[in-house]
Amino acid sequence: MKDRLNAIIEKKGLSATKFATLINANPSAISHLLKGRNKPGYDLLVNIARAFPDISMDWLLTGKGEMYTDAENAEKRESIKNMVSNPEIKASNEPQEPYRATAPKHSSPAIPTIIPPASDQKKLKRIILFFTDGSFEDYIK
Repeated sequence: MKDRLNAIIEKKGLSATKFATLINANPSAISHLLKGRNKPGYDLLVNIARAFPDISMDWLLTGKGEMYTDAENAEKRESIKNMVSNPEIKASNEPQEPYRATAPKHSSPAIPTIIPPASDQKKLKRIILFFTDGSFEDYIK
């Protein structure tokens, strides 16, 4: 279990403390889990499932199968996470039209790039993606 928890933290680019915050757990409890001293309880596993709906609970509990519930879209989600967390991405100086959502015309729509006008001087704080199956992903910078 500790290896799989470490794999999640590594794949998501988190620190153990940030991981603990995301799953609403005490950082020292996460430290004990990551070192193999303790095993996670039911509440902690539920919190992991809520915080990371893309992670396969079967994989987390047993080590069998793929890490992601939808391996095909896992790379897309990771690239979005990397775009959000990369401080080198800067907004264009030219004003742009705001993004307007449209219905997808095919099964795998392109991921839109949203760049606010430079005059706003706003920093990205959080992105929440909602999926048609009712699940969601929350990326906090």
